[in-house]
Amino acid sequence: MSIHQPNYDLPPPPLEPRARRTYAIFEHQVLEQAGGLNLVLLALIFLVVIVPLVFTIYLERFLPPGIGGSTSLATFYGPINGGAWYFLLILLASSAGAAVIARDVATKAMTMYLARPIRPVDYLAGKSGAVAFWIFLGGVLPGWIGTVIVLAIGYVSLPLALEAVGGYLVVGICSIAAFTGLAVLLSSLTARSTLAGAGIFGALLGSFVVTGVLAGLSGAPGFLYASPIQDVLAVAAGAFDAPGSPIAPWSAAAVLAGFAVAAFGLAFLRLHRTQVVAE
Repeated sequence: MSIHQPNYDLPPPPLEPRARRTYAIFEHQVLEQAGGLNLVLLALIFLVVIVPLVFTIYLERFLPPGIGGSTSLATFYGPINGGAWYFLLILLASSAGAAVIARDVATKAMTMYLARPIRPVDYLAGKSGAVAFWIFLGGVLPGWIGTVIVLAIGYVSLPLALEAVGGYLVVGICSIAAFTGLAVLLSSLTARSTLAGAGIFGALLGSFVVTGVLAGLSGAPGFLYASPIQDVLAVAAGAFDAPGSPIAPWSAAAVLAGFAVAAFGLAFLRLHRTQVVAE
C-alpha cells in the first residue's frame, strides 16, 4: 500500500460570462424588490393613468369639436400632468431604490460582490437595471396599456396611438435615467435603507416644491430646471405637443441627461473606492 501526495493541480471552475453575472445581480434584486409596497404602488399608478385616459377619450367622442371633442396627442398628456402619477412614481423610486445598495453596505455583502470577478461597473449595472425595471413598470407601461385599450376599442387611430406610445417611451426614458441615477447614488452613500429612501423622496419632491416657489416668487422659470420632476413634465409636454410648459422641453431633456450622468458617475466612484476582498 502506497501513500500518494495529494494533487492540487485541478483547474479552477469555469467562470460565467460577465453578462450572465450582471443579469444574476439584476434578477436577484428585482425579485427582492417584488414586495407588497411596490406592487401596491404599481397598482395605484395603473389606476391613475389608465382609468382617466380611457374615460377622457371616451367622453371626447361625444363632445362637439371646440369643447374638447377632438382627441389629440395632447390628450395622452393629461394623466401625467395630473399630479398623482409623478407623486406615486416618486414613492416607487424611493421604495425600489432605497435598499438597492444600502442593504449590501449594511451587511458587508458589497465587498463580496465587488471581489473579482465581479467588477464595480457590473455591480452598478445590475443594481441600476433593477431600479430602472420598476420605474419602467410605473413610468411607461401604464401609458402603453391605456393606449392599447383605446386603440383596441376603436377610440383612436393607429397613427395617433403610435405617437402616444412614442411619447410615453420618451417620458419613461427621461424618468428612468434621472430617478435611477439619484436612487443608486443616495443608496450607495449610507448603510440605512430608510435614510436612503427618505433622501430620494425628499430630493425629488423637495426640489419640485422649492423650485416652483422660487420660480413663482421671482418670475424666472429657469429655477424649474433644478427639479427632475419639472424637467420630466416639460419633456412630457413637448413629447405630447401639449401647451403650458414654462421651460423648454429639449433643454429639460439635456438637464436630465446631465443629471443622470453625474449621478451614475458619482455612484461608480463610490463603488470603485470600496474596499474589496483581496485576490
